[in-house]
Amino acid sequence: MKKVLISAAIATSLLGMSMTSQAAENCPTVAKIEQVSPGVYRASGNDGEWTGVLQGVVTKKMPVQSFDLAITIQEGADAPEMLQHCTYNIGGREALDMRFIAKNNKDFTVKTAGSVWKKEDGPFGLIYNVCEKTSPGNCKFTVVQ
Repeated sequence: MKKVLISAAIATSLLGMSMTSQAAENCPTVAKIEQVSPGVYRASGNDGEWTGVLQGVVTKKMPVQSFDLAITIQEGADAPEMLQHCTYNIGGREALDMRFIAKNNKDFTVKTAGSVWKKEDGPFGLIYNVCEKTSPGNCKFTVVQ
């Protein structure tokens, strides 16, 4: 009986540790992205922050217009997914890539969630997981550290 209780306690603590190392996230909605200075954007995540910087010289404020896509990559079918960015349209031909930074600043992988993510073959055997033609809130993933 004592062994059963000890085993249950260990299993529960291990489950708790694995659950705390994962956080649910999604691409930020357009309304949640703020421009902190010309060309510099940020948004809060559940367990981190999204940041993006427009390339080139930006002299005026340019609000985010719409969501385009999110992308993760894998080096193979069994490899972990790495979040690349969520891309937004700024206006004209400008595109903004927002990148996620975990609160603890540690490297992480992700596990995509839902049916909106579509696998595509990339160069050199890479696998792209793309979430597009939907709202950014539907591009859900779990941060794994």
